[in-house]
Parts: sequence; structure tokens; C-alpha cells
Amino acid sequence: MNLAIDIGNTSIKKASFDNFKLNKINHLNYSKKNISKILQFLKDDFKKYEEIIICSVVPEINTIIKKNFSYEKRKFVFVNKIKLKKYVHQSVNLKHLGNDRIINVLSVTQLFKNNNNFIIIDLGTATTIDIIIKKKYFGGIILPGLKTSYLNLISLASEIKSIKFEEENEIIGKNTKGALLAGYNTGYKLMIDAYLNLLKKKFPKNFKLIFTGGYANNIIANKKNCIYKDDLTLMGLISYKQNFIN
Repeated sequence: MNLAIDIGNTSIKKASFDNFKLNKINHLNYSKKNISKILQFLKDDFKKYEEIIICSVVPEINTIIKKNFSYEKRKFVFVNKIKLKKYVHQSVNLKHLGNDRIINVLSVTQLFKNNNNFIIIDLGTATTIDIIIKKKYFGGIILPGLKTSYLNLISLASEIKSIKFEEENEIIGKNTKGALLAGYNTGYKLMIDAYLNLLKKKFPKNFKLIFTGGYANNIIANKKNCIYKDDLTLMGLISYKQNFIN
């Protein structure tokens, strides 16, 4: 039995797998200031599993893992994006492309082998929209994450500090809270839709639309012709294990 770990900027997901079957996903929201919580979440894994495949976008966490689990170094493998360069178009700067975004390309091309063109919308700490054409990463967009942007705004505006984020489907609000939630729910959905329409006009192809990330459910309600894959990156790590690790 092996383990896949997806380390994002504010959360860590992990799940054991055998062959191509992913088991229960465990999730940790973390702060870089609380290293002990991260170590507690991972420590048993580095003793238990045969091999651990890690996709990380946080170099500080990588350093923590290497330092605290050095005695198990033979067991864990960090994604090497150089091995995945065949999934990236030659016009893209591979050096400045996040590991998670390339792993997601690997994931969709393995999960949906009959498709060549994808748009992946990942709604996490940041919102990313990535274009895959002929099974190669062609480019993308990075936007402030839904919750990240919301928390930043209320931290700067005294009158709205007490308003908690919640799902809302109204187009306008009748007070400050309603207006704020309309902007961060309906407004955010419209922004994503506008970008998708713009991309489809620029690249007139039959794209398969894939959503992932913790805030995806806020955006895809009632949206047709899309697929939600919470485990997209973890499934990509299984493919990475099978195809790129001896």
C-alpha cells in the first residue's frame, strides 16, 4: 500500500492507494506557524506506507518533511516536473509552472483518455484556470481565491469585519452583508463564466470542463457539462507513481 500527499498553500490532503484505487481522503487545514500540527498529521504515514508520493507547492513544508523524516527518506518521493515535460507545450516556461498544475494535466489525460482538450478550474487558496490542448498544458490564469479574497477584504474594511462568508444566490443585496455576499458568490461565478467564454472563443475546441478544489461547489451549482473531481491531484499522483517511478 502506498500514499499520495497533496500539499497546498493552506491545506494538505492525503490518501492511501493500491494500484489505481484511491482510498479515503484525509484533510488538514494548516498554518505554517504551527509546524507541530503538520508533523502530527504526517508522522505515522512515514512509518506505515511502502512509498509516499508528494506533490507540493510549498517549499517550506518540503524542507520540514525532509528535515523531520530524513530517516525515512528512501520512502518518500517528491514530484519531479522535468519528468512531466512531455505534458507541457514548448511555448510554456516549465521552470515557473507549479507541480500541482502539471500533475493535474497528467491526471485528466489518464482519467479521460478519449479526450484531448481540457479546461481545469481549481478553486482553492488561489483560483487557477488551465488550458490543455492536445494533451499538453498550453497556458493558464491565476486569480485570487474566493475565500482568500473575501478574508483579505474584510480584514481591511472595519464595517464588514463581523460578516462571515456564506453561500448566497442573490444578484444584489439590500444591505452591506447582502451586497458583499452577492459580489462574492454571484459575482465570482460570473467572473469564472466570463473567462470560460473568452477562452472558448479564443480556442474554438471541444473542451472537457473539470472542476476541483475546496470552493468548487460554490461555483458549479446548476452548471451543466462539467465534472467535479475533488481527488484530481491525488489521482494524478497515482499515475505519476505508475508511469514515472521505477
